[in-house]
Amino acid sequence: MKHLLYFLSFVLMVGCSEQASEEGDVYYQQGDYEQAIRSYTAYLELNPDNIKALYNRGRAYEELELHQLAFNDFVAVLEEDGENLQANMSVGTYYYNKQDYDEAMHFFNQAVKYHEQNAQAHFLRARAYHKVGKKDEAMSGYDKAITLDSNFGEAYLYRGALKSYLKRNRSACEDYQKAKALNVEKADAALESFCK
Repeated sequence: MKHLLYFLSFVLMVGCSEQASEEGDVYYQQGDYEQAIRSYTAYLELNPDNIKALYNRGRAYEELELHQLAFNDFVAVLEEDGENLQANMSVGTYYYNKQDYDEAMHFFNQAVKYHEQNAQAHFLRARAYHKVGKKDEAMSGYDKAITLDSNFGEAYLYRGALKSYLKRNRSACEDYQKAKALNVEKADAALESFCK
């Protein structure tokens, strides 16, 4: 009987903790990020190494602009799984937003290294290269992102910007047109500025 009670307690505890993680996902989808954080935190108290809940809590922190707390969760994910695509891109983006492009590139390089077929990883790395003036590497990254996803509008926009800088105007305008066709918000302004 005693063993049965322990077993039932364990099943209830696991069931409740799984429910807390799923509730966090629901709250996140509804835009209730504070409640999502509470649910993920409750789940993580029993499952501290669960990278999905840890990453999702980081995303909820990010939505509330609690960037340091988000960063801490993303780094904790990488401590468990250094190849995690989303965490590498999130940590890279954190550094990119702080204008620490070299550190950003390190994490974007990790994302590309372990997920060579991910267009977003190539694009983010290209943006960091672009910021530090590594034009050839940036162009190569934008090209790769577009090769992997021919509907990646932002990649066309920023490749167009780089081409404009390099005075490759006709080709830049083609990229801006493609970005506009893919409904990229800044494409009209680029066309107006560079392609009259």
